[in-house]
Amino acid sequence: MTLFRVWVVAIVFLASVFPSGWGPCQTVVADDAESSVGTSVRRPLLDYRSNHLNVRTDLAEDEAVALYARLERTLKFAARYWGREPRGQIECYVVENLDNWSDADLPHRLARVIVFGVGGATVPQMVGEGNQRRNEPVVYAASRRGIAEHELIHAYCVQTFGSGGPEWYKEGMAEMANGASTRTSGIQCSAEQCASLRRAKLTTVTEVLGVGKTRLRLSAALNLMLADPAHDGRHVSLAAWTPMDTTNVAVARDEYLRSWAFCYLLLHNPNYAKRFRAVGELMVNQQHEAFDRFFEPVRGELAFEYRFLLEHLAIGYRVDLCRWDWHQRFQRLQAGKVHRTRVAAARGFQASGVEVVAGQRYMCHASGEWQVAPLGKAVDADGGADNSGRLVGVVMNDFKLGTPFLLGKGSEFRASKGGHLYLRCNDAWSELGDNQGQLTVRLSLP
Repeated sequence: MTLFRVWVVAIVFLASVFPSGWGPCQTVVADDAESSVGTSVRRPLLDYRSNHLNVRTDLAEDEAVALYARLERTLKFAARYWGREPRGQIECYVVENLDNWSDADLPHRLARVIVFGVGGATVPQMVGEGNQRRNEPVVYAASRRGIAEHELIHAYCVQTFGSGGPEWYKEGMAEMANGASTRTSGIQCSAEQCASLRRAKLTTVTEVLGVGKTRLRLSAALNLMLADPAHDGRHVSLAAWTPMDTTNVAVARDEYLRSWAFCYLLLHNPNYAKRFRAVGELMVNQQHEAFDRFFEPVRGELAFEYRFLLEHLAIGYRVDLCRWDWHQRFQRLQAGKVHRTRVAAARGFQASGVEVVAGQRYMCHASGEWQVAPLGKAVDADGGADNSGRLVGVVMNDFKLGTPFLLGKGSEFRASKGGHLYLRCNDAWSELGDNQGQLTVRLSLP
């Protein structure tokens, strides 16, 4: 059965400079009886070729040059991350206006439906004979920024490894290739996507790992279109696309957006990055069970951090700064003893090293100053008038957080529940990157 990769709303990819010496060769499209345009004038198609890419598009020349540069950069990202150079050439059809294309210009009978309804797909294509048979997937994509880049990652993985890994991984990593959301930039996506992810805050890791049924429904629908006698071997018309197909694309889009957020967490959170890279190399080599084996020891921590990401996600949220200190040792305070710890302004909740007891009173003294904006006024642990920059505490017990509470340079609190005490500088979760300074905090019993 032909497999299709469903398009996810793409994150903006940063274009690189077009390589010198590589340029387009124009292909003027002759009038064709199969064309959907009739006698209207069509924009000529442009071809771009290199050792690893063959791109045909109806974009204007300047836009086509920028597209080709982005695709080359995408392939470099893939080769660098997975450690394998592309094998052979990947063929890409990138469509701005279907009226510019005759059926003869689009080799696959589903090309029009893919571009119009799904947005993009990577279609496997076996070439050669016997032991020399190999998969040379073909990309069909709408010209909206990011779609062709996303599909090119699928094509690279299928061509190079024979697989892109499990559904959540291949879709999440295909979006990572767009490159806007780096470790230092934090989350970079639309306000609508942020809102969608926050609404999904109860999504579990198990649910993310299980995505794929929607893609199978779409694949089944597309193959039914191919088999429909009404099309009689011709290109499938846009009229074959149904409202249910549109609904399935929307569902898949949400699933893959959550997969992307999960991959972003794993790729850029130092608690998981090395483990994730190692397991990714196994999964693209069709060892799909490797994730459970590698991450079982930290499954609770990972589930907590993924829920926390979805709950607090906003443009600029950095998973490296918001990581949790799972390896810190905690102990109960003894009478007459003082426990000292440092709290950085440019971090989320940080382990204090103190295990608090429910109902017990504690004293907190903090010295030093920090800033919550580069040009902002330095404040002490009492923070500003609006409590920005104030020292805040929270207690965690069995991966469950209590209600955060305000502290200060000289404060007392009673633990409402037992657990591990974490401390942070009060600031928006998406704005920690420009904070400066740290406090020394002393904790003791009264």
